[in-house]
Amino acid sequence: MAMEAIVNMSVYGFGQMIEKLKASPKTIVLTEGSDPRILEAASRLLASNFLKPILLGNPEEIAKASEKAGFNIHGAQIIDPENYEDFDEMVAQFVELRKNKGMTPEKARGILKSANYFGTMLVKMGKADCLLGGATYSTADTVRPALQIIKTKPG
Repeated sequence: MAMEAIVNMSVYGFGQMIEKLKASPKTIVLTEGSDPRILEAASRLLASNFLKPILLGNPEEIAKASEKAGFNIHGAQIIDPENYEDFDEMVAQFVELRKNKGMTPEKARGILKSANYFGTMLVKMGKADCLLGGATYSTADTVRPALQIIKTKPG
């Protein structure tokens, strides 16, 4: 997927990609919602209006962190995995996706409290178009949920 994005940027150019996104804005999940680097990115995205950010985490912590860092994130959607209204639906879908690996609703609830898994499920469920993670999570912890939930394209 990342290689496809690199190829597309080189073929179409970065400016053309931005124009395409402006014509049809996408929603991006930012898994580390209170990290200052992520808050800066969210602020810039909100100002540019071609990617709509969803910040994951506790809304009060995110508000405090954005105020402390001096970034305006007004207009960003904030979702707290601890209080997500469609969590039961997410658990059921995750169990179905991982049933061959012995997934149970109890295990799923614990796993989906992790922002990486929670955010990846938002993409899988069509609530977001893409995800950005890795500011504080390792590459392995960021990629693993995508490989388990979204999977790779055949071939």
